[in-house]
Amino acid sequence: MVVGFQGSLFGVPEGRFAQIALDTPVRREFAYCVPSRCEPLAPGCRVRVPFGRRESVGVVVAVDDHPPANVPPDRIKSLLAVLDVEPLLTPALLRLAHRIADDTYCSWGQALSAMLPAALRRDRPRRTIPVVELLKEVSTEEIEELEKKHPKQAKAVAYLQQAGGPMEVREFRNRTGLSKSPLDTLAKKGWVKFGRKQEVLDPFADIEVVRDSSPKLTSAQQACVDEVIGALGREVYDAFLLFGITGSGKTEVYLHAMEHCLEQGRGAIVLVPEIALTPQTVSRFRARCGQVAVLHSGLTDAERHDQWLAIREGRVRVVVGARSALFAPMPRLGLIVLDEEHESSFKQESTPRYHARDVALERCRLEGAVCILGSATPALESWASAMNPGGLRLLELRERVAGGVLPSIQVVDMRVQKPEKGKWLVLSQPLVKALGDALQRKERAILFLNQRGFAPAWHCKSCGGSVHCKTCDVALTYHRWRKKAICHYCLHEEPPPQVCTGCGRPVEMVGVGTERVEDSVQRMFPHARLARMDRDTMLRRESYEEVLADFGSGNKDILLGTQMVAKGLDFPEVTLVGVLNADTALHHPDFRASERCFNLIAQVAGRAGRSARGGKVVVQTWLPDHPAILAASKHDYVRFAQKELEERKLFGFPPYGKALRLTFEAEHRQRVEQTAEEAAAALRANMVGRTKILGPSAPPMEKLRGRIRRQILIKTDRDGLHALREVLYALSEKQGVTVDPL
Repeated sequence: MVVGFQGSLFGVPEGRFAQIALDTPVRREFAYCVPSRCEPLAPGCRVRVPFGRRESVGVVVAVDDHPPANVPPDRIKSLLAVLDVEPLLTPALLRLAHRIADDTYCSWGQALSAMLPAALRRDRPRRTIPVVELLKEVSTEEIEELEKKHPKQAKAVAYLQQAGGPMEVREFRNRTGLSKSPLDTLAKKGWVKFGRKQEVLDPFADIEVVRDSSPKLTSAQQACVDEVIGALGREVYDAFLLFGITGSGKTEVYLHAMEHCLEQGRGAIVLVPEIALTPQTVSRFRARCGQVAVLHSGLTDAERHDQWLAIREGRVRVVVGARSALFAPMPRLGLIVLDEEHESSFKQESTPRYHARDVALERCRLEGAVCILGSATPALESWASAMNPGGLRLLELRERVAGGVLPSIQVVDMRVQKPEKGKWLVLSQPLVKALGDALQRKERAILFLNQRGFAPAWHCKSCGGSVHCKTCDVALTYHRWRKKAICHYCLHEEPPPQVCTGCGRPVEMVGVGTERVEDSVQRMFPHARLARMDRDTMLRRESYEEVLADFGSGNKDILLGTQMVAKGLDFPEVTLVGVLNADTALHHPDFRASERCFNLIAQVAGRAGRSARGGKVVVQTWLPDHPAILAASKHDYVRFAQKELEERKLFGFPPYGKALRLTFEAEHRQRVEQTAEEAAAALRANMVGRTKILGPSAPPMEKLRGRIRRQILIKTDRDGLHALREVLYALSEKQGVTVDPL
C-alpha cells in the first residue's frame, strides 16, 4: 500500500524536494518530497512515485532544498523509490527533451518518455519474451473450415503459417489486432505451442566481423572528409549537408569522420531510415569501427535496454539505428549522421511529433558536436538552409566512385500500354523486355511498388463507388494469401465483397499490389527466383536479414518490395530497377507530394548500376509529363529543388513559413465539430501578422477507427507561432486533439 509522506511537526515535509516529469499530457512537473533513504538524488534519475491511485515511473528534472510555493505542504507526497544509482539522462538530454516539448506542444514528461527504452519506462526489463509457433501444416481446406466456426482462430493460423517459424506474441498481436485468446484455444487443440526466447545483450553478436581497411578516397571524398575532420578538431557545433548522388561514396565519408571521432575519445550516432538497412549498415561499420550498438524498434525491450546501458556506461562508442537511436546517452558525443536525411520516416507520427533532423541539429548544438545530413535528394528545408549564409555547410559528391555512372531512366506512359488478354496491366512491355534481358544475362533486378496486397480497391462501374472499411474512410485491400478484404488502418477483415454497398451492382478488383506483381512476374518468368519484401512477408525479426542475405548471395534473381527496397541497399549485381507506379505519392493532398515523388524515383533508381555493368531504370507512370517525374528521369535534383522552392515561397510553406495541422477526433460528429469550431475561434482571436487559419474542415480520411475527424491548418511565421503558443499548449492537453508541426 502506498502511504503519502506525513510531514514534520510544523506541517512542512522534511528533506529535499524533487520536480518529477511524468508521461502525461499535462504541461507541468509534479513536486515530491525526497526521504533520506532516497538520497543521493540528481536530475536525470528515474523514480517511482504515487500518482493518483496508481504508481508511475518519472524522471527527476530538478532538486531543491525548499518546498514549492504553489503547493500546500500537506499535499506533497514522498517518492517511493529511486531506480538509478547514477542519472540515466545527461543534462544535455534533459535540455533537449524540454526543447522538443516546446516545439511539439507536448509535456516535458512525454518528451523524456520518448527518449527511454520501454523497459526503462516500465522499471525493469524482461529477460525472456513469449513466442508462439504453429505445430502442424494446415491445409487451405482446414483454414476455410475453421473460418466458418472460429474466424479469429483461422486468422491466427494463417498469420503463423505465413511467418514460417516462431513469432513473438507481441508482434503477432500488433500485426493481427487479435488478443491472446485465439492462441490459447489453438494451444489446447494442439495446433500451436507457446515458448519463451532468451534475450541477448548484442543481437548482432553472431554476425562474423571481418575487419576492413579504408579504401583510397576520391579527391571529392577527401575534400569532404577534410572539412568534417576540421570541424571535429575544433570541438564546437557545426553542421553539414552532404549532397552526393547515389553510389558516390557518402558512407565512406561517414566512416572516416567516425574513425577520427573515436580517435578523439568521443562517440558517434548514425541514423538510418529503415530497420531493414540496419544489418547491412552494422556489418560495414563494425568492420571499420569495432563494436557497434544497435537501437531500433525491431529489437525486444530487454535488447534495447542492454544496448542503451552499454552506451551510457561508455562500453560502446558507435550507435547505429533508426529514429529513436538519436537519444542514445553517449557520454562524449562528437558526431551525429543522418543518412538519407530526406526520408519521411525520420518524422515521429505519435507524441512527441518531432523530426529527427531538427532534433539532431539541436542535440549537436547543445553538446558541441558535428552533424552530417547526407542524401542524394536532400529535403528542401535542408537544401534551402545550405543555400543561405549561416545555414548548413554544403559538401558535394557529384560522381559515383570507381567511375560508375548513373543508370539511364526510361519513362513509360502507361496510358498507351495494353494489358494481357483477361489480365490487369501490371508490367509494361518495355519493363518485361528489360527484365527478360537481365535474367538472360544472369543479372539481378529490383521491382518497387509502394502498395502491398493483391488489389488496393473494389470499384463499381455502375455508380463509380468503392467498397470502404466500416470504421475507416478508406478502401479495403484484397490480400490473396488471406482471401480477405483488409483495412490497413484498423485491421478489420471481411470476405471479398461481391456487390456495391451503394447500388447493389457487382464490383471488381482494381489496381495493383505486390501480391499481384509477384503473380504476374512468376507467370511471365516461371524460372526466375523471386523474393517479396513487404509487411505481409516480414513477420519475424529474422525475415529482413534472411531475404537480403539470399538476394545478396545470388540465391534470388528478383527482389520485389515496398519502401524497404527503395533506399540504402547496395548490391553491385543489380542492373535493372523497375518502378511500377511512380504516381502513388502524387495523389496525396500534401504540399510535399512532388518532393516525395521525385525522391522516391531518384532513390530507387540509385539501386541500379553500381558496378561496371551499368544499369537501367524503367519508370511506369500515368503522369509522364509531371515535373517531378521529368526531373527525376534526368537526375536533375538542383533544377527540381529550385522550381519547387519557388512555389513553396509563393504559398508560404516551409521553409519560408511555419505550418501546423491540428486534428480533432471523437465518436460523435456534433462533438468533434463543436470542439474544432471553438478551437478555430480561439486561434483566430490570438493570431497576428500573416497568420492564416484554414478550417476546420474534413481531412482526406474523415473517419478513422470509428472516430469522426476534423482538421485545422495553420500557416504563419515565427512571430505568429509565438502569439498562438498558449492556445496550442491548451489544445494539446485535450483528449482527442493532436497538434502536428508539419
